[in-house]
Amino acid sequence: MESLSELIRLVTKKRVKKVELFDENSRNKSSNYFRLFDGIHTEKYQSDADAAKDIYACDPSEKKYLILKTRLKQKLLNTLFFLDFEDENTPQYKAVLYECNKALYCAKVLLMNGSKRIAIPAIEKTLKRAQEFHLTDIELECAKILRSHYSTSNQYKEFVQYKELADQIEQRLHAENVSDRYYQELVAMYAKSKSNRPKVKRLAEKYYKVLQEDFKKYDSTKLSLNYFKIKTMFHQFSDDYAAAIEVTEQAEAYVKKNPKFHPASRIEELAIQKMNFYLHLKNFEGGEIYAKKTVTLFEEGSTNWYSFQEYYLLLAMHTGQYLKAAQIFQSVVELSSFRLLSEIKKERWRIFQAYLHYIYKSQKIKEIRPAIQNAKTNFRVNEFLEEKPAFAKEKRGLNIAALTVQIMFYLEKFETDKVNECVNAISKYCRRYPKKDINFRSECFIEMLVNMSKEDFRFYQTRKASEKIYEEMISIHMEYHGGNRALEVMPYEVMWNIILDRLKTYKYG
Repeated sequence: MESLSELIRLVTKKRVKKVELFDENSRNKSSNYFRLFDGIHTEKYQSDADAAKDIYACDPSEKKYLILKTRLKQKLLNTLFFLDFEDENTPQYKAVLYECNKALYCAKVLLMNGSKRIAIPAIEKTLKRAQEFHLTDIELECAKILRSHYSTSNQYKEFVQYKELADQIEQRLHAENVSDRYYQELVAMYAKSKSNRPKVKRLAEKYYKVLQEDFKKYDSTKLSLNYFKIKTMFHQFSDDYAAAIEVTEQAEAYVKKNPKFHPASRIEELAIQKMNFYLHLKNFEGGEIYAKKTVTLFEEGSTNWYSFQEYYLLLAMHTGQYLKAAQIFQSVVELSSFRLLSEIKKERWRIFQAYLHYIYKSQKIKEIRPAIQNAKTNFRVNEFLEEKPAFAKEKRGLNIAALTVQIMFYLEKFETDKVNECVNAISKYCRRYPKKDINFRSECFIEMLVNMSKEDFRFYQTRKASEKIYEEMISIHMEYHGGNRALEVMPYEVMWNIILDRLKTYKYG
């Protein structure tokens, strides 16, 4: 009763007279608040101009529209304190994080108003919950508040207990913050320029070794994940993908052992990463075994499932398992959810289909044909060959892949004018001063295609003019992280050898 009396006194004295919340279930559908909310939610309004014109028949800069926007925003912000995280799609740790933050905020408000009787037990309860879920920053704040409280309450034993606890948590938080800084620095450095790869590799090695002791010392989700990420990055940038797979397996084991700290998607992301490493290793047997093991991991048709299938198909293409690649392609495009993919993703699968058509036609693998004849991709070989993608840096990898397979098709028929047209289009993607970065292999390949065109498709002259470039290209390993950047649907080495074989047949066959 005393606690309730204290709360009632505080609330009746200090509370805002009117708390504006947004409640969808009891809303007034004729109100302007609802009209603005619903118009944005259903995408009826694409801009402020649309909303202002429909609601007030005015310009979006007019005061009445600006006031409506501000008040709706405040209602929605107030409603953030009453979100429901108790559903099956929300990871447990996220619900606990929200719960602890809200409880800590309430306790701090109570302390600010002198209600220690209610606040301190709430802080102690929040501390235990935060410890259970490795919420280190919340743990530290709770421990510091309790340390301060007991220092002035003539309870020395409790003061020492929370002083020592705060010191321990502070050290763990420092280790977590350092691991965060290390990982973020490596990501930012590599994102700035792919030519920073050697420097990122050196730093990654230094950083994961620095973190090793803390990783062993502290039971921390954040620290552990950063340690695994940095160590994986080092092996990845050392082109030691076998070691990168081992570290990924350690990370998988860690996540499976501590499921409540991780969203369900984390184990899926690690599986996608692992399949990417099998691709770089060109280890089809290992990748196929892993794909069978993870068949129940993904929900078929989910975003992560599509990403995994892309790497699986590319692994089959890079290891000459063309019939398997066609079967993977078929399993993907026959799903009803395929049509819901973004246009850029569907375009990538369409280009995969073009390569499979080329394999079917050039290598006469009859079993491929029924797997790749699919109307959902709206694919016609002749139409595809006539399409010349406009130059676009952001679609570099995709466009190079498309133009490359067009060249391969035209060379089969020795349509040299068409080949030259494609070579002129693809040559725009070469920089004046190439760097040995993620795009270096594609630029080497393009330069060899240009040489072929300059040498008028003569086999010996083309081969000789391109020998040095070819050696430089194969000295750099493929680096592909999904999407369109540095996309090699078939290895450039394989395609170049096919091209030389066609040139030899063309001139001397």
